[in-house]
Amino acid sequence: MNRKVAITYDRDADVMYLSFDDAKAEADEIEDGVFARYDHKTGRLAGFTIINFSKKFARKPREILIPART
Repeated sequence: MNRKVAITYDRDADVMYLSFDDAKAEADEIEDGVFARYDHKTGRLAGFTIINFSKKFARKPREILIPART
């Protein structure tokens, strides 16, 4: 199955959104200011929201570990 990826950035709020689909999702904070969003019907990863994006990623690339839902 091909999933579309949409990436948007709100410069005023300094928030980056990465979405795989338009499903209604529940969010889990997986790291300070980093939220993994999961489709509430299927449990599949639906995207990410990263608050204070420029502060988190301006210095150097980071690795964020995403916990698997079971």
